[in-house]
Amino acid sequence: MPATWTAEDHLEVLRNLLKATVPYTCGVHPVRAEDLGVFYISGNGEPTDSARYVDFCAAGDAQLVDLAASCQQATFGVDQKDVLDETYRKAGKLDTQKFATRFDVAASGLLDAISPDLLDGQKADDGKVIRAEMYKLNVYGPGSFFKAHKDTPRGDNMIGSLVVVLPTAHEGGVLTLSHGDHSYAFDAAAELTAHGGGSTPGSAVAYSAFFSDVVHTVEEVRAGFRVTITYNLFLVDRPFRAAALTLGRRIAPAAERACETALRALLADVAFLPAGGFLAFGLTHQYPMRRRRKELKPLSHPPVLQVLKGSDARIRTVAERIGLPTLVKFVYETTEYDVQPAYEVLLDHILDLDYYYDEDGDMCAELDKQGVLVDRPATGAETDTVGDDDWWRARQKARNDKRHNAKKAAVHWATDRTELNPVETEYLGYGNEHSIDHVYGHAALFVRIAAVVDGVRSTY
Repeated sequence: MPATWTAEDHLEVLRNLLKATVPYTCGVHPVRAEDLGVFYISGNGEPTDSARYVDFCAAGDAQLVDLAASCQQATFGVDQKDVLDETYRKAGKLDTQKFATRFDVAASGLLDAISPDLLDGQKADDGKVIRAEMYKLNVYGPGSFFKAHKDTPRGDNMIGSLVVVLPTAHEGGVLTLSHGDHSYAFDAAAELTAHGGGSTPGSAVAYSAFFSDVVHTVEEVRAGFRVTITYNLFLVDRPFRAAALTLGRRIAPAAERACETALRALLADVAFLPAGGFLAFGLTHQYPMRRRRKELKPLSHPPVLQVLKGSDARIRTVAERIGLPTLVKFVYETTEYDVQPAYEVLLDHILDLDYYYDEDGDMCAELDKQGVLVDRPATGAETDTVGDDDWWRARQKARNDKRHNAKKAAVHWATDRTELNPVETEYLGYGNEHSIDHVYGHAALFVRIAAVVDGVRSTY
């Protein structure tokens, strides 16, 4: 511990504590044997198709082969359309209208099992809970796999996915999960067999729940059939409670309490942002954003703050508990040909990059009009590598004078941004089916810091 703590020391403590949250949880969950049955429509959609039943406590090879044969080939979403490419994904699927199961993720206690990890950092008085919506049944037979992907965002309040692996004997099909510095390989087949105490999985399901921006891969199934039911997870308001009931007292985890201590100590340092400003955190997760220009909404509608995940939620909870307002904004970096340095501008909505351009072919005018200029020490002097033309120099001077008169905000970055507000994603980005309504967008969390007055940090 340093003999004399500086603002940077306290910030480093915060950075390390925010790394403590893991964006997924896996395990084996005991269930009642009678809940492990699945009804499905056998065949290819013909009038002669019949309903069949598989008891996954004792499913035979012939039953699983028939189930697999009744599936459609699984596609995945890219470029606003569903794509069938068995070099990227080879599996079978049944949509929810083609199957039914008695297994209930809420009644079984599985949602209760995953909620503490996925809701880590959430404010207790937000009254939010996880709702699971059944999405697909997938069958991975020998040779099946799914390369690295993220699950398609299905709404503003979607936070993740839950994959339930039914107890069938199989080899391979390991689910690998990765996000930032975290990675994990979950072998559901081995875990189920170990739970059964022998060569059979027993009366249980394996599960993996993860935030929807976690990259995951289904490794090749070498033998048997890996059968899963996937659920989309949404953060929703807690159901109505009787007036006589009140919220219980939440005991904050140790990492959260340590974050609060470090943030309070940082505020006590009057040399840190003495005129006030923002302490900024590059969000470690992605959140669904509307992509169509006519549908673009400010980040306060819907309130992105209420669906923050993991360490993002933790810093928001800690800041607001000690009375610091928090905001989520997009950060745009403007560049004009070869002129450096770039300027950072804060906006509360996505700019349609195909729509906002000025007469000179860039979008700086729109940013100047709508945004708040980030005020922080320059990283280098401006250089002009285009030429010595007078018109160019006059244009640059006019632009810079305009920025100097713009709204400004002092910003100290506690953690770096991962990327600057990408609204499109690469081929790798999405799995399952395509979606034209939402995409993932990068944003940053800003904690408003009050100014120091007469040697004391004022409050809000």
